[in-house]
Amino acid sequence: MQRTIVIGNISLDHIHRPGHQPVRQLGGAALHLAVAAARTGLPVAPGAVLGRDLARLPHDPRLPALDWTLLHHAPQPSAAFTIHYDTADTVTAVDTAYGAAEHLTGHALHLIDRHPQAAFHISCRHPLHVAAVLPALAARGCPFSLDFHLPSAPQLIPAAAPWLHQATTIFVNAEEHTVLTLHAAPRSCREIVISDGPRPARAVLNGRALPPVTPPVQPTVRQITGAGDTLAGTYLAHRTRGVPPPAALTHAVQAASHHIAHTPLTLPAPRSAPS
Repeated sequence: MQRTIVIGNISLDHIHRPGHQPVRQLGGAALHLAVAAARTGLPVAPGAVLGRDLARLPHDPRLPALDWTLLHHAPQPSAAFTIHYDTADTVTAVDTAYGAAEHLTGHALHLIDRHPQAAFHISCRHPLHVAAVLPALAARGCPFSLDFHLPSAPQLIPAAAPWLHQATTIFVNAEEHTVLTLHAAPRSCREIVISDGPRPARAVLNGRALPPVTPPVQPTVRQITGAGDTLAGTYLAHRTRGVPPPAALTHAVQAASHHIAHTPLTLPAPRSAPS
């Protein structure tokens, strides 16, 4: 099975939710998506930039087997995001320190040049320069999928617009989908997956909407961050294995629901047992 390289941030997240103690945890789209894809059987390698504070990440015993060989280590601290939610679990504010992730665009271009036979998933989020990365993928003929993040979607969806029709799959939430439709006709996109929190998720194939899939109700929500990335990683893994879109979406929605019911990867991480 073709290896997928996931370009995006791996970060230290500080999560604030009303009625909960603040949590310091591992985060970033590249981590959550790669973990979900690996657990579904896809050979996957995160192509991220880490600081010294996350140098031991590949040895974290809580993570599944991933190909860590494409990480780049930088002297700055790793990217850090402080995320505030309201009582409806909607993001109200994000404070960002990109740190080592400022090197992500250069690292992504290096990986595209070195691995033209790989598939790529691009998490289109600052500080990645998508207008440099996407044409490089198109020029090499690499298959690629995309996701966006609401705080940066109004800037990065227009920047990605010339290459949206070449993406195998585009992942957005309901609000990001509204922005996407301003810059790409649904029929021009091969496959769009639209998540909407606890509401039904949808897939649209060349403008044709498939039946929505409603997430199962979770009586206890232990984490919010990473649910959309878990859905995307699971969906990609199933589609790569040839699973039809309706079944892939069902599996992806179930995985995202499973994700929010489990304890986040809080820090500090336990050390691996000595060999």
